[in-house]
Amino acid sequence: MWLVLASPVYALALNLLLAAVAGLLVLLLRYVAGSLPVRGDFAPTSAALPAVPSTAVDIGIPGTAGADEQEVSTVVEIALQELEVSTESIESTSRRRPKELEVSTVEEDTPKGLLDSGSTPLTGHSQTFARQFTGRSPDFPSRPGHCFRRATSSCQGVYGMGGYSQSNRVLLCMVGLPARGKSYIAQMLERYLRWAGFPCKIFNAGSLRRQKGMAGASASFFSGQDSEARALREEYALECLEEAISWLNEQTGVSVAIFDATNTTKRRRKAIMVRCYETKGVVPVFVESICDDPKILEENYRLKAGNDDYRGQDPAEARQDFLERVGAYTQYYETVTDDELQGQVCYIKLFNVGEKVIMYHCAGYLTSQIGSYLSNVHISPRSIWLTLPGESDDWKEDVVGSQNTSGKLTESGTRYCQALAAFLSSRRSRMKEAGETGAELLVLMGTAPVHGATLDAMSSWRSGKGLLGSLSCLDATGTGACLDAPSSTEDASGPEMEFSAMSSSLLNELDGGDFTGKTLQELEVDFPEVWVERMQDPLHFRYPGPGGESYSDVIGRLRPIILELERQRRSVLVISHLAVQRCLYAYFTGCPMEDLTQIELEKHCVVELRPGPYGCTTTTLGLLGEKQQ
Repeated sequence: MWLVLASPVYALALNLLLAAVAGLLVLLLRYVAGSLPVRGDFAPTSAALPAVPSTAVDIGIPGTAGADEQEVSTVVEIALQELEVSTESIESTSRRRPKELEVSTVEEDTPKGLLDSGSTPLTGHSQTFARQFTGRSPDFPSRPGHCFRRATSSCQGVYGMGGYSQSNRVLLCMVGLPARGKSYIAQMLERYLRWAGFPCKIFNAGSLRRQKGMAGASASFFSGQDSEARALREEYALECLEEAISWLNEQTGVSVAIFDATNTTKRRRKAIMVRCYETKGVVPVFVESICDDPKILEENYRLKAGNDDYRGQDPAEARQDFLERVGAYTQYYETVTDDELQGQVCYIKLFNVGEKVIMYHCAGYLTSQIGSYLSNVHISPRSIWLTLPGESDDWKEDVVGSQNTSGKLTESGTRYCQALAAFLSSRRSRMKEAGETGAELLVLMGTAPVHGATLDAMSSWRSGKGLLGSLSCLDATGTGACLDAPSSTEDASGPEMEFSAMSSSLLNELDGGDFTGKTLQELEVDFPEVWVERMQDPLHFRYPGPGGESYSDVIGRLRPIILELERQRRSVLVISHLAVQRCLYAYFTGCPMEDLTQIELEKHCVVELRPGPYGCTTTTLGLLGEKQQ
């Protein structure tokens, strides 16, 4: 055996093997010593690895010739040099940033402090532009453990959900010509995000301009030919932007500021992104509203002619001046494109308010939530009716988590269901005559027995015109069996009103955990500690025990319901218990969240909601004459 090993061929092979092992040992030692940059570090290393000396390495293998030793040392030297080149490549990659964000000098003839003032010097930051602006989660060190990721995120001052979300402060920047629904979209987003638990605030450049005494400015003020007016508009926009960023800096958690301005040029948008890059942890997302539907534009023009800029003016003159303003913006309007800032831009485009939606680089948690919401909104007129179920035999006031296990309605409950059916039939006829798409009806309800009993009582109602409805009932997955409903139109002198019904456990009452079925009075007397905790924070108090929920938990599970209600162009009747109705009512009316638990909704009353461009109108009707508002 020793003779075989002594042969030059096998000795050379053994030398090469040992050289490879030696190279791996060197690599391991350098990694332990911290010489190699760890993949995913937020701060790029400032210095390359020390140069490897070009000397032969004697690995001390007996029985090898000098020539073989030289070959082995050459192999090791080449391996270490390749390692050095590789680490330098990693460093250069981590330092890479868009060319447009490189430090440059502001031209002397360019006014300072304006959004369109060109390049702006930047200060150094630890995060790369791509990670900060696209909202995509960064690459973390290849070491296991959620706690390590959380620690890495915290050490770098990065906000997020346990290290999985790169940033949780978002600046939504509206983009578009006047009268394209930007403010309407901004108000809807603010209402939804606040309801969902995210601090949100709108910063409107037009409102700031009017506060500065520039209300009633004519179309010439918005013309690009007037340099003084343009500088003044840029100054107001910059001030509004700074207010938004300052507000975001004051927030300690997930938050959204909405910068409501035209932002119609690439130069303006680049300046916004540069300013956000200077502020650590703020992600700009552009929301562009594009509208070419003549009907929508005509309605928007009519509404705009009545705003504060045209107060007291003749409607025809106001409309003409506003059209000239739109024409002035159109001359230098540039739509958002994928290649802005070398493809690092993040945007959402809406066409005709929900007709089509395009999203680009919206991979972050919050930006994807916003994109999903905007994909479902529209401006078609329709009604949303909220009602508690009909009174059942086991109905009790102020019961925690009551699901009314009995499906048998009282006489009063049955009469209310019939009155509700007659009311819906009447409203449907009026909407159909007006040509509204909301004339069709969808019923959404929970899965409690009393919910089904309420729908049964409604569907059995007859009038001189026929049945209220022929049910096409679906469960939450859309594949459920139909509830029993009259299948004959005997003795009916008119057509049926067909409607669909969908049940979902998402619409069930707040779960009281161990206290389900107890009255609030019993809770106060028998469990004073729980009662005090509940009264201190009614919105976030979670009932103890398996399945126990808080109002914030109910809001979380109602998000899919809100998207369904926004998506529907039909009118919708929602049958559910008090906690769910309070959450839905608070969303559509913009009620402050701290007042949500105090909203009063009476039984045997229906609340009619009519979403519109300036908010949601509400009407409460007592169909049995018990209450009228």
